[in-house]
Amino acid sequence: MGNPGAGKSAILNALGGDFVSGFSFIVGNPGSSRQNVTIGEKTLELIDLPGIADAGGGDTISNNLKLLQDTLNGCGQALLFFVIKPNNGRIAPEDFAVLKTLLTKLSQSPRIGLFVTQVRDDHLALLDTENYRKTVLQMLRDSGVDTVHLEANRWSILRQHQEKGFTQQEKMVIRDYVCSFVPGKVRVENLWERIFRQIVSFFQSLFGI
Repeated sequence: MGNPGAGKSAILNALGGDFVSGFSFIVGNPGSSRQNVTIGEKTLELIDLPGIADAGGGDTISNNLKLLQDTLNGCGQALLFFVIKPNNGRIAPEDFAVLKTLLTKLSQSPRIGLFVTQVRDDHLALLDTENYRKTVLQMLRDSGVDTVHLEANRWSILRQHQEKGFTQQEKMVIRDYVCSFVPGKVRVENLWERIFRQIVSFFQSLFGI
């Protein structure tokens, strides 16, 4: 889950999928795609969901939120991962909004993983720290979010990858990270566009944008 351009498809491909990154330069991936992969002794169904804030007309965000809600509620057991792409080490208001919208509306969930992608080499030491994670979590708490589903986990910090994708070593790290989580039942309700836009506006005002 995440916004367009964060690298969701690239991560799924690192897990053994064959997903098209950037389906459209305008609207990203217009729907969910599914593929089964085997990692060790585990078989996973990978689901590539559209970026929540894809720009494709007035109904796009509403449609994407409904698709996300229906997909999550339709899973028997699921692993959930957010994918965010910082800009100069800073998380965008839209990414915070995705995190807050989903965390606020999850009534049941397993522990959630978080990928921070496309990190520049000179920002790795800053972002791959406990202090950075605590700062992000505190910002979410200050906005009224219960972060219990994120707190117990380390995050996966991924450096900028080439157009051809991740190295074999990076793919192994991604697979080990995903397989370290325990699946669980998911229940999410009332993912409305109005709420999402309100949250985006809140974080934009907070960051002075």
